[in-house]
Amino acid sequence: MTLEDWGKNVSHHLQFIEAGASMAARHAAALPIRPGFETLAEDELQKARETLQDALTKVIIAQNTYQAKPLETA
Repeated sequence: MTLEDWGKNVSHHLQFIEAGASMAARHAAALPIRPGFETLAEDELQKARETLQDALTKVIIAQNTYQAKPLETA
C-alpha cells in the first residue's frame, strides 16, 4: 500500500480510533470499581489493542518502505 493510499483508506479510520480510545480512557478512569469477572468492555479493549498493534506494525513497515526509497535528484 502506498502512503497516498494509506492516507485515503486508513488515516480517517485511525482518527476515529483515536477518538474512541480517548473516550474509553476517560470512562475507564471514571469507574469507581471494576467487576470481578471479565466484561464485554474488557474483551473489546483487548480486541482494540490487538487491532491497533497490527495497524502500528503496518505503519512502521510503510515508514521503513518510504525511508528506503531513493532521494529525488534535481
